[in-house]
Formats: sequence, C-alpha cells, structure tokens
Amino acid sequence: MIREDLVLTPTLLRRFELEAQFEGGDGRHYALIRRDDGSLLSHHPGSLPAVPDQLMWADDMLRLLNRELHHDGAWVVCFTHIKPQPIDCVLYNPQHGDYGRYCLIWLDQDGDPQFTQQWMEGEGELRDFADVILAGRGSTAQKCETSWQLWHEMMRKVLAPKEGQTFKRAQGQRAPSTRH
Repeated sequence: MIREDLVLTPTLLRRFELEAQFEGGDGRHYALIRRDDGSLLSHHPGSLPAVPDQLMWADDMLRLLNRELHHDGAWVVCFTHIKPQPIDCVLYNPQHGDYGRYCLIWLDQDGDPQFTQQWMEGEGELRDFADVILAGRGSTAQKCETSWQLWHEMMRKVLAPKEGQTFKRAQGQRAPSTRH
C-alpha cells in the first residue's frame, strides 16, 4: 500500500469529478479511501452518503484489494450516478443516496490514477447492486486483478515508456512536453 498523503491528491479529487460526469452523470459522487490506520475517509462534496449496503461492500472490497491485490499501489472506490428515490417507497431514506455506478480506481506507487474497473446498473450480467453483492467479493477482485494484469502488460510490452517519458502528476510534476 502507498502512504495516505500520496493517495489523497488534487489529481485524485479531479478524477472523482470526471468519473461522476462520465456518461451524463450529474457530478455527484461518494468516494472512499482506506487510510494508513485502516479507517475509511469519505469524500462527497454536496452528495449524500451511499446506502449502507454499498458502504459495507466498499469497506470490504477496499480491505481485500489493498491487502491482497495492491501491486505496490492502492485502490479507491467512487460511487456515481445517484438514482432518484421515489418518496412513496417503503425504503425511502433522504439521508442516503443509492448510486447506480461504482468505479474502483487503481493508483500506482506515486499516487497517479492509472485505470478504472467499473460497474454500472443495467449493464452486463450484474444488473443491479444486489447482483454485485451476490456475486461476491471474489468476483469483483478477479475483475480488478484481470484489469491490472492487462494494464501491466500494456505498459510493459506495448507502450514500454522510457526514462523521462512518464511523470508523477499526483506529486505535482509537469509533463515532460511542458517543461521547456
């Protein structure tokens, strides 16, 4: 795992905003970051906290991913695309938001977000969040590991960046092309 100060950066906060605007999202989001002491830090400017089942799932997933599949980086989760709740529903809770999309973002050892593993309600074999929970943590962890393996192979074999071609955006470095 990487240190908390390398995780919580302006670059990551901007990534949360972009994820929340993905495919017509309204910008509201609820993000969770696992701190160095194991507690969760939430970031949700003007947004409702996620519903309890999403919070518990996120806590479990971040614990698992950052313990077992961190690959010298860290995982964070961001819920987006809050769903409107019908007021006449028995489960109506104005204190929480039910989010229709989540993204698990992997940060490299410098704190730079590299890729997203996402789920969106109504897409794929897991139609709603209950399906995500029923599929189990192992299912999501396997998708995250597969995504990391693909990213790693792409970086190692296809892109193969040379020294000086990459930069640490999350740590405030500027792109090599802008340093003239």
